[in-house]
Amino acid sequence: MLLQDYVACLNKGDFEGLSNLFTEDCRFNDGAARTINVNDLVVDGREAIKSAFQSVFASNKIRAEVVKLNANSMEYDVFLGDVKLECIGCATLKNGLIDEYIVRPR
Repeated sequence: MLLQDYVACLNKGDFEGLSNLFTEDCRFNDGAARTINVNDLVVDGREAIKSAFQSVFASNKIRAEVVKLNANSMEYDVFLGDVKLECIGCATLKNGLIDEYIVRPR
């Protein structure tokens, strides 16, 4: 399942694999870190996701755990060191890939 693969890529620091889960013209909007006063990560397109996560992984060791998995959404926790971000993400799929992914605090 794509969302499980997304979490696996987060845990491996695999920005290339993560970006390949998305369509070429995808939309990505991650506002999960609002609770720690970090601006939303908003990018459009697979290459932009790849670049954004390459940068994120270069400066952060990320660990993620699925709390609840649904067909096109999941609740999960992301750990940035000692900081825990409780997230909920919702995906819109197209041709077997993620076309839009929106993440918010839960």
